[in-house]
Amino acid sequence: MLKFNGLVIWRLGSRAIIRKYSSPSATVFKIEKIESSKSTPDKNIASPETKIRDNPSLVAAAFASINSPESEDSRKPSPKSVKLNRHQILENEIAKANDVNSLLLVAENPIVSRRHALKMVSTLSEWSSTNKVKLSDFEKDPRFLKLCRILARSTSSQALSSLTMAEDLSTVLGITGDDEAARLIGNLSLTQMIKVMKALHSKGRRSTPLLRALSHNITNQSEQLDLKKSADLLFAMASLNFPDPVLMDRICNDVISNLKSNQDKPAVVTSIMVSLGLLRYRHEAALSALGDWLQTHKDVCRASDVASAVVTFGTVDFVPPLSDGLVENALSLKEEEMVKPSSWLDLVFSLLTLSQARDDHLLSTVRPDFIDKLLSAGEIPIPARRKLMAIDAYISLKFPQHGARLAEDISVGVPIVYTKEKALYVQSIMDTFKTLVSADAFMKRECYSGMGFLYDAEFALNSKCHPVPLEKAVNDKSVHRIAVLGLDYHDMTRRTVVPLGVNQLYTKLLEMKGFKVLQIPYTEFNPKDKLVTRVQYIEKRLKQIVSNSL
Repeated sequence: MLKFNGLVIWRLGSRAIIRKYSSPSATVFKIEKIESSKSTPDKNIASPETKIRDNPSLVAAAFASINSPESEDSRKPSPKSVKLNRHQILENEIAKANDVNSLLLVAENPIVSRRHALKMVSTLSEWSSTNKVKLSDFEKDPRFLKLCRILARSTSSQALSSLTMAEDLSTVLGITGDDEAARLIGNLSLTQMIKVMKALHSKGRRSTPLLRALSHNITNQSEQLDLKKSADLLFAMASLNFPDPVLMDRICNDVISNLKSNQDKPAVVTSIMVSLGLLRYRHEAALSALGDWLQTHKDVCRASDVASAVVTFGTVDFVPPLSDGLVENALSLKEEEMVKPSSWLDLVFSLLTLSQARDDHLLSTVRPDFIDKLLSAGEIPIPARRKLMAIDAYISLKFPQHGARLAEDISVGVPIVYTKEKALYVQSIMDTFKTLVSADAFMKRECYSGMGFLYDAEFALNSKCHPVPLEKAVNDKSVHRIAVLGLDYHDMTRRTVVPLGVNQLYTKLLEMKGFKVLQIPYTEFNPKDKLVTRVQYIEKRLKQIVSNSL
């Protein structure tokens, strides 16, 4: 211990602590030695042993470091921060790139992520749209294909194995199907955009942003769609359930223009016809042109081509004015000419929908031997069983003298229920009827017809439009028995909005059973309208039905 003038006492150790002694004139700086391996009597003091005693210069350095900010270069970055810095460096390199080579040079980095890949592909797309580069400059570059594989791996495990070196940008977009890919659509050619649509169909991927971008850009193309492109687009749209009305109208107009150039290829014409039926698209001009072509070129048409056209006509409930000969050709077809029994059933049902079926056609579908043919392919699907039930009901009502009837087990276990949307629509109709026919004795709801379908309600009115109890209306011919059929969006055709052919058949069957049918299409009845407006609409329709029956 050193003492100077009795005022300051210095003691050397490993730690400096200022202590005030009782003497007011003395200040003591105490440096105590503390070992790290054991505790000291003062339990509040604990720190590692240093080498200050051996190297006094460290004291000055330690005090200097307290007052100076820590140098950024002296810090050792964590692995996470290193990773983030590398990603930031990649983004900066992408932003600084000014040509294809410098941009794709970034793709060689092993830590390129999907976000980086999308950014690079978007940059290439932007350059391509401004004619700064050409698609051929990078389309088959291995580094670009690496970006393609990164995008594919992020969305589909099978995409990576299906991607080959020869695939172009359209295939990449078909695999990704994201919002980022939708922005690239405008830079593709018409052929490439159709490839994207077909790729989406083949993979069953219904990417709404991508489909909307495709529809918009294909519609705005000045290049006309040939029949093959039109057929591919319509079939993909039908398979993906994406009935864009603007694009379908554009396709139909191009089909009408290009039909004259086709002389010997009925397959593409049939494909277009079938797709229009699947889409429920009643473009009467296009249907007329297609029907006229099939009738004019009947020498090169197969039986299946004629049958497919009639099925579409039956679906949309439209026979073109000049296609009577086509329907006659269909009537002359035999069951043996169809590829499979279900095709014959579809044809006969469509002819019945169009009021063109002969009794021998109808009877052929309910015979036990025909049912056995259907069963040979497996369990008869529910839609086919419902068709058989409707045909059987028509035979019993139109030709009661025929003894042949459908086997009872065909109709057993056929579920007939509303979809969620249809149930909400029908419920709105029933809520409106409560103000007109309130008691259950006057109205029956969700009625099973026994003919393969449901009708929404049944009630009776007298000549003054007053409700009559159902029990009293059974044998009273002065009373009007009303059957209600609510028709939502899925029960109507598109473009020219009318009830589908099958709903017109159901109406016909109910009328044959003595009902007056009140069809309520969604185009005339809005569930969101005020109750007063809905009641007035139904009252008006009921008065029309009663007055037309007098």
